[in-house]
Amino acid sequence: MSNLPAAVMLRDDLDLDRLGADLAELGGSEHWALQRSFEDGIVGEESDVDWKVLSLRAPRGDLRRTDPGGPGLDWFHDTPLMAKAPYLAEILAGLGTELRSVRLMALAPGVSVEEHSDNPIGLPYGYLRLHIPLVTNPGAVLVVDGAEHRWQPGTLWYADFDRPHSVRNTGDRVRIHLVADCATNDNLLALFPDSFRAGLPSSDIAFYRPVLPLTRSELAEFSCRFAVPFTFMEWGLAVEDDPETDLAAEVTGEDGALVLRVDGRAPVELLHLGAGEFRLLGWSEERLLRFDLFGETPQVELSTRRGRRRQVVVRQARPLTTV
Repeated sequence: MSNLPAAVMLRDDLDLDRLGADLAELGGSEHWALQRSFEDGIVGEESDVDWKVLSLRAPRGDLRRTDPGGPGLDWFHDTPLMAKAPYLAEILAGLGTELRSVRLMALAPGVSVEEHSDNPIGLPYGYLRLHIPLVTNPGAVLVVDGAEHRWQPGTLWYADFDRPHSVRNTGDRVRIHLVADCATNDNLLALFPDSFRAGLPSSDIAFYRPVLPLTRSELAEFSCRFAVPFTFMEWGLAVEDDPETDLAAEVTGEDGALVLRVDGRAPVELLHLGAGEFRLLGWSEERLLRFDLFGETPQVELSTRRGRRRQVVVRQARPLTTV
């Protein structure tokens, strides 16, 4: 989707007074902490730059989670601080989509973050990262795909953070943005300008589908053992068919949920999308499993996608129950 703008404004009518009131309520919180990463179920080390986070929505609703979260057993919930920001909560509810992490992110004066890409984030992967600027200054600059941006309070922005980007604050005042990770659906895309949507290939978008509950008997029927390609468990990598690197895996029903356990990896809940197809809790449809356990040759199809490009690997499976 490189033919599309790297960034686009979705709204320019946010109430500055109400934004300021929410920030005044939150700004003095004792829960500001340095940003952390998240990888394979483990919260990583603190950022080595002064880039602090205040979490409004996080895995388990845990205020201590300054990371964006990822595949695992923890659902995203509002933290207690969301109730102290009613206008921000109203804006987020108006997006009309499922929210993952929502964080206030404060970049201190004199701090810069080197060029990098947030992968996999973007329309081809199934969820977007949106920004609401709250406090800024002329020296606070976001560079996306070579273009400089100085977003102002009162606006809501989308940027393709899968592209190379960096940020710097050479001013004398902290830069604070609300950063929200959102599932891609029709409601969210309706906020984009007509000119953007006119050039948007729908076949390149990983839309979210609703989760369908499984009955107790179905939890047992989908329980099985199989081998998982190493690359399937490496978030952001495309799955590759290399049996020598396969990891032993087991899917079982646990406390009303279907859970994937892979040797040496953190467990992940599987969410049913229909017809035996599942995505990972805390992740998008960038990575799917499809179970076909009820024929003569039980098997599991593991796939990854980037837009319309899809890679598939099939592994034989051994059901744990007789259907």
